[in-house]
Amino acid sequence: MAVVIGGVIIIWLGLTMGAAGLRWLGVALHYPARLAAPVLLALLETVLFLLFVPGTELLPESWGWPMAGGLVAAAWLINGAVSGLDWHRNRQVSSTLKVES
Repeated sequence: MAVVIGGVIIIWLGLTMGAAGLRWLGVALHYPARLAAPVLLALLETVLFLLFVPGTELLPESWGWPMAGGLVAAAWLINGAVSGLDWHRNRQVSSTLKVES
């Protein structure tokens, strides 16, 4: 359970600290970069989880790879949801409706 909670904390800290760090530096990402940033973070978290979770002493040896896979799936799901919500909030909506008379 500690590995799962730690993994979710890593995902959450990556998102919040990345956003806070960019705001602190005064960096404003343009729209495509705001969509790509969580996906790139998920890629980095994937590498970290696959490197470090299977060899941890906190899990039985047979649980390493399934737990790493679950954390990778969580990273992509959470970061993908953040990117998707940003896309949904800021998408270009057609303001002209064609009405047939």
